[in-house]
Amino acid sequence: MEISKDTQNVVGTVESFTEKQLLKKNDFALLVELAATYNHIDSLGQAVFNGTAFFKLSKKLNKIDPNDESATNFKKEFEHYLEMFKSNVQEIAEGLEDKGLQTRLQETYFELTRGCVLNLIDLAHDFALFKQMQTSNKEK
Repeated sequence: MEISKDTQNVVGTVESFTEKQLLKKNDFALLVELAATYNHIDSLGQAVFNGTAFFKLSKKLNKIDPNDESATNFKKEFEHYLEMFKSNVQEIAEGLEDKGLQTRLQETYFELTRGCVLNLIDLAHDFALFKQMQTSNKEK
């Protein structure tokens, strides 16, 4: 799928504004393009919200003592936002007609493997940067 100039500009703006590199730049651009093309704007908004929450939780998960009582609740929240974010990404990608890209997204993000969870964390990082840019612009 070809990424439009508008989507390329969005991706470039996120990177230059936050001064951070997107970890899954091509997939982030693909999802933004699909959301715009197939009018999945609500799903994109939910992906931004849920992805940001999921990414923040993933950063804190490593710092929590697994023996602490709150670790169980924290893990449940992490899993909840993982599933919500994954569902949002699947909704956005459902209009994708390219079978090769469908297979790649399935193998990269949607299978029940540790690697897919790590890839989702990287993708959520990119959505969190997008959210950071949005929030910063609203505060001005």
